[in-house]
Amino acid sequence: MNPTTAATEATTQAIERYLADNPGNEPLNALGMTADGRIVRLAEQDEQLRPALQQALERQLEALIPPREDKALWDWIVEDTATMEYQTLENVYADIRRDRKIREKLQDTLSNQADKLEKMHALTTTTDYYGQTRTCGEGNTNGHPWKYRFCNEFTQKHWKFKNNLKEGNINPHEFYMSTVIVWQYLWAFEKKGWLLELPSTIERCSITNPDTNKVLIDHRADYGSEAFCKAFLETTDNGKSTARVAQALGLRIDRLAVLYMGKETGSIDEPLEYDPDYEPFSVVVHVSPDPAVYGAP
Repeated sequence: MNPTTAATEATTQAIERYLADNPGNEPLNALGMTADGRIVRLAEQDEQLRPALQQALERQLEALIPPREDKALWDWIVEDTATMEYQTLENVYADIRRDRKIREKLQDTLSNQADKLEKMHALTTTTDYYGQTRTCGEGNTNGHPWKYRFCNEFTQKHWKFKNNLKEGNINPHEFYMSTVIVWQYLWAFEKKGWLLELPSTIERCSITNPDTNKVLIDHRADYGSEAFCKAFLETTDNGKSTARVAQALGLRIDRLAVLYMGKETGSIDEPLEYDPDYEPFSVVVHVSPDPAVYGAP
């Protein structure tokens, strides 16, 4: 067993022992760790020893929080975790365990798509643009132009897929949208200094795809039906790509909600026709962690 793994397991066991005998809602900055690995209340210790005990707990938290490429960011996360009054040992431990499980799933997904990820990096660059994560690239091969553009917005619980396209002289199987989304998710959360969390909704915003719009128009009387859900997820590009993203993240799709002109609706009574210059539809995909991947909630 390497030293990092041993430290992680020792800290995990110390946290579990403490939580078994004490309430989990105490502020983390009220706790410290002794030289023999016990978590203790600072108020019950000699005042002169308290700074060292608090520093010892902070050092042990470093073993639990996944490292960042940006060490300054990682140091800040560790310090913030150990000192913020609202943080408790119980919720920090839960957050870190969730982060680990998600990270394991995503790394497994990216390992299985290593060739796709390498191709994505070769053809595109990922940047932040006013809160959106953009993975874009374009070029010209033997006089034939090509373009990739994936523009999405990630918050801790609600994601918005805003503009995702491949066009021109490309091989559509060089890399997948699910590859891009997993990468963007990790990239965006790392940049913001967040531990990983899974979304509860994924919104396909202002849908432009003609075939998807046709399905939305054809099913305008029954958006709450199994028939619409099946048609959207299994026959449209937007639906199929969203289902692949959910699978890559270890999510299950619970239900769909259709937004028409920005408002959720179960049906539309008026006649509709597809207009390429008109984008009235968005679809919100409600998701939850798949117990087969993450265990029972």
